[in-house]
Amino acid sequence: MSSVVISGDTSGQVTLAAPAVAGTTTITAPAVSGTMSVLSPTQSMVRLITSNGYGSTNTVIKRYSTTVTNQGSDITYADSATLGASFTINTSGVYAATVSYNYSGVSDGGLSLNSTQLTTQIASITATDRLVITDNVSGNNATCSWIGYISAGSVLRVHTAGGASVTASLEQFTIVRVI
Repeated sequence: MSSVVISGDTSGQVTLAAPAVAGTTTITAPAVSGTMSVLSPTQSMVRLITSNGYGSTNTVIKRYSTTVTNQGSDITYADSATLGASFTINTSGVYAATVSYNYSGVSDGGLSLNSTQLTTQIASITATDRLVITDNVSGNNATCSWIGYISAGSVLRVHTAGGASVTASLEQFTIVRVI
């Protein structure tokens, strides 16, 4: 039994080995050229907990006081007292995001993408800017999630109706690049 080893210039290798049982295995590779994309060894992810109100200008865009995880280069997290929290996507790909709320009254919350209606409650913004929305009944927890493709340069925000938090420590947000 023999094998073929292809080594990279700086690290890594691919090994092709013959089957352990006698016989013939044929692998035909398509005639293509290009670059194979490999995800970074550090998965891009931002995880925030404990809501900290809203931006003073962008009055329905959430803020958070505690960063649990902020790693990788595919997502840039920025927090501003005036603009709220924003998540700029640096690499096109599939992302998963989850947000949890706990309001004192009935209030909507969800995620918007590239919205310019940052003082308008999420239920009333342009529908194509709204990724997901949920309704929260006074004092209860509400969670919503979204998974999908986001282009580089897009800005995702935790967009609400501006409701007051009952238990800020129960509110959280997570975004991760899946592929």
